[in-house]
Amino acid sequence: MRRISFFILAVVLFAACKKGQTKSPVLPNNKIAGKWTIVSVTVNALDSTRNFIPSRSHVYTNPPNNYFKFNADGTWAEQLVPDSLSDLGLTGNYVLNSDTTFTLLHSGPNSAPTACKISSLSPSLFVFSHERSTKFDGTIPGFLQYVFKLTK
Repeated sequence: MRRISFFILAVVLFAACKKGQTKSPVLPNNKIAGKWTIVSVTVNALDSTRNFIPSRSHVYTNPPNNYFKFNADGTWAEQLVPDSLSDLGLTGNYVLNSDTTFTLLHSGPNSAPTACKISSLSPSLFVFSHERSTKFDGTIPGFLQYVFKLTK
């Protein structure tokens, strides 16, 4: 009798699972949701001890058709070309870890998650950054810090 009860319980639980669910839940207290225009991207070069290298750093200003869009369901897209051209942007999901950090999960194959730090967030201004390791001149280890300044 126990085996039959266990089997029926397992069947009921298995049947309750919905395979077709692909919609992500709405993230509570999501202050980054919305379409944010990229105003500038600052690329800071850092040596292996994370000291700033001014000669290798640059600020790039962007036209107003470049943006990040963070949807309330936890998906995101980055558009770097005019909407009228082809879809050459990046997409994926994101996870809000805290009020000061989030993680970008890229939809492409072999893409590692990107840990991001929020340095400023208001209804009209969003500044965040992330780092990637690099080798300057092909041999000198260091990091590139990308700082995105966005407005609504």
